Amino acid sequence: MVIHLDATDRRPLYVQIADQIVAAIEEGRLLTGDRLPAMRELASQLDCALVTVSQAYDLLAARGRVTARVGKGTFVADSVKADAPFSRRWEPDVGRFARAERREGVLEQLTRATAPGAITLASGHPAPETFPLADFARALARTLADDPPESMQYLSGTGDPDLCQTLAAALQARGCRARAQDIIVCSGAQQAADLVATVLLEQRSVVAAESPTYAGTLGVFDARGVTYVEVQSDADGVRVDDVERVFAEYRPRLFYVNPIAQNPTGAVLPERRAKAIVSLARRHDVVVLEDQTAWQLTYDAPAPPPLAAFNTDGRVIVMESLSKSIFPALRIGYLYCKGALADVLELAKIRADVFTSTLTQRALWRFMNAPSYARHLRAARSLYSRRRDAFMDALASTVPRLSTQPPLAGVNVWVRLPGRISTQSAFDECAREGVLVMPAEPFYPTRSGPPALRLSFGHLAEAQAREGLVRMGRALARILPAPQGASEPRS
Repeated sequence: MVIHLDATDRRPLYVQIADQIVAAIEEGRLLTGDRLPAMRELASQLDCALVTVSQAYDLLAARGRVTARVGKGTFVADSVKADAPFSRRWEPDVGRFARAERREGVLEQLTRATAPGAITLASGHPAPETFPLADFARALARTLADDPPESMQYLSGTGDPDLCQTLAAALQARGCRARAQDIIVCSGAQQAADLVATVLLEQRSVVAAESPTYAGTLGVFDARGVTYVEVQSDADGVRVDDVERVFAEYRPRLFYVNPIAQNPTGAVLPERRAKAIVSLARRHDVVVLEDQTAWQLTYDAPAPPPLAAFNTDGRVIVMESLSKSIFPALRIGYLYCKGALADVLELAKIRADVFTSTLTQRALWRFMNAPSYARHLRAARSLYSRRRDAFMDALASTVPRLSTQPPLAGVNVWVRLPGRISTQSAFDECAREGVLVMPAEPFYPTRSGPPALRLSFGHLAEAQAREGLVRMGRALARILPAPQGASEPRS
């Protein structure tokens, strides 16, 4: 087997290696059970880093092409022959969609673990008591009473013009040169992300993503069969030095970043980092998708400007869902973008569902322009701020040995576990105590990373959240290592 690495190829080196091994398998040059070269040997042969070959073999294993045997090596896996006769009936090829279910195993665990009296710290949901239902009902009633019947016709695929103007004005107030015609109203952020993926991504496209990051958007990209390159983060969000390294080395097609109310960590990206990332994207010709969902829910300081405020050539796309800041049943989000990207995204939206509910858009426009909207946001921030502080105090007293920091925005806390503790064992012990936690794996682009949990406090009253943490503390006490210096129990 001969592998050639091409410096002019847009694919990362490890993807080139994996793809050429797959080609050798499919062409019969490698057979089931054949042993692949040792990683160190292949790295030396190709004059590349050992980690590059390791990533290639990991990718092959994820695709089901190879199996690793401890102490023996990596071998070509069994494969189903394409010309095998039908056994019973035709079945569609659903492998690509099965691969997209990033949280399938986790959701199954949560479902099986749910029992009467269980407390969930895993949902990430907003607080129902913040939902402005009465005010929105008045806006909806006015829409039905005041708008002419023609307004309920098939209308613009990009969104209601009045709502688009309101969303553009909010971006203008944050430093963006937004116009109503730059807005595409979508049926939530999931559709917004899917439209971007439809337009920009194809099989094996390289996507850079901060790690950890929002699993829902990663699931959309998974369905396209993309290859991920992780960008490391710290307490202030994604690290600029690692963005520069990844952009230069891997030349990704797209960079996904969640700069404010980062899900799952609650970090807020400083303005200086946002400026630097946009500059790097321009230099390396990378499109940036920034998720601004829940930017209104910052606690200790006003939200910094979006990355798009520093964008001069149209390569930054803003995506936002209003589910967290108003209520999830709206199913309304939007994309903000300019130029040729806006044109093709608009066409993709029309192909997807023609347009998002005009009735809901008109009611939302009225609500967002009423005094009750600002009151709603102030009340929601105040409630979540109190719950955050109470949650962090309870966490510090119930499980003081965990590595955490208060989120600067949003309703989630990222809890790092000691390296010797598996996320699965933490989940299992917590479930036995009647408290559900969200494992870390879905939030890592490559689905593997340091053990951690995402805990959500937004939907829980303070007493219920504290009880959940007391249960979690009892569960983790059984598996956490003893503190250094602790004396051994006397026999």
